[in-house]
Amino acid sequence: MEPLFAIEEAQPVDCLQRLYDRLAARFGFDPARVRVSSRKLTGGRIVYGAPHRITISGHLGARDQEDTLRHEAAHAWAWRLEGARTGHGSLFRRLAQTLGARSGGAPETPALLDFRTRGARYLYRCDGCTRLFRRFRPFRGARECLACHREGRPARLRRVAPPPP
Repeated sequence: MEPLFAIEEAQPVDCLQRLYDRLAARFGFDPARVRVSSRKLTGGRIVYGAPHRITISGHLGARDQEDTLRHEAAHAWAWRLEGARTGHGSLFRRLAQTLGARSGGAPETPALLDFRTRGARYLYRCDGCTRLFRRFRPFRGARECLACHREGRPARLRRVAPPPP
């Protein structure tokens, strides 16, 4: 027998948002808006603010999305305690373990794993800081290192030969 009123399945983003809200209420860190992205090369990302913005790749499985959310929630908690520059240090690792995130870093999408193993087709070096930028596709338009541009240093990105396979 069909139910009179069908109950829709919760969307993944709704489940992730509820999980974050429960963790934030339990451990006392700031609120965040969670969204699921179609990007393939980003497993998870947090942008600090009021509220934080957490983005999780839709190309991860449900379990990996939850683990990524716990990882990003640990960043929000560490930000609450010590500020944005805590990174993945000992405090972060301790908080991530408390929140139930798997140790060893956040899960990665299959495309990101492929990118890391196969390497980039295009490689650029900044004139100012000599940092390398690896890309699947060439840059379109202006190519500048934002960090060097803000510091007033030479910021042009020049294409260099990619590393051998």
